[in-house]
Amino acid sequence: MKKRRMRTGCVLRLLTAAAAGMLFLGIAGCGMRKRNERTEMLSYLKDKYGEPFDFVESYAGEAGKSYSMLLASSRKHPERKVLVRKSVEGGRLRFQDNYLAWILRQELEKKERETAERCFGECKVYYRIPQFVFPPEFGAGMSVDEFLKNPLSMAQFYIYPASASGSEKQWEQKLDEFVRQNAECGYKVRGTVSLPGSGSDYERITQENFASSDYEGYEAVAELVFSMDERGGLRYRRWMKGMAREKGACG
Repeated sequence: MKKRRMRTGCVLRLLTAAAAGMLFLGIAGCGMRKRNERTEMLSYLKDKYGEPFDFVESYAGEAGKSYSMLLASSRKHPERKVLVRKSVEGGRLRFQDNYLAWILRQELEKKERETAERCFGECKVYYRIPQFVFPPEFGAGMSVDEFLKNPLSMAQFYIYPASASGSEKQWEQKLDEFVRQNAECGYKVRGTVSLPGSGSDYERITQENFASSDYEGYEAVAELVFSMDERGGLRYRRWMKGMAREKGACG
């Protein structure tokens, strides 16, 4: 009986050790797969854009979907955080990213600022870096015109006129003209026209803080959001924050 118990104990120890070994190998294998995926995605970025990138962190994907995502940063421009996605579709490996948004950012803002100033007067215009990846056909050499004409770019701009004078109707007419001029070029854009509460509010808005939730103390008297459809018309136009006074003027 004693020998039987000893044999049973020995078997249990062996099974426990084997299970622990398999668990270790599984964890190690998973870690290696993740490292290999990171290397693949960073190599893809380097090959596409001709510059090195560093891993920042894993990025959550959509529940139930079979793909991997990570956040990387340009070694040349560390402030540029890039989303990269790897998936397999139809048995083929597929990579996507949103670094093109960083590359075109200044040109996009310049082009839309020129249009905005014809419609709204002096203003600041900022392009919002998207929290999604572009289709694979968005190549590294894509032009600003091609980008703005492609509805899949979903280009989003924040427009801050220096003067908030005018009624809601007048601002809607100005926005209609802004949309019309974009449509003439074949562009599809969306965004927000934010009317600063004062001159100091206008001065507070910068490239660095416009996307923050509190605007670092910025206050708007009104904000008009809009989106263009694939045909160049208005998909929607609505006041998220309407004029505080009568439809006369706001100062």
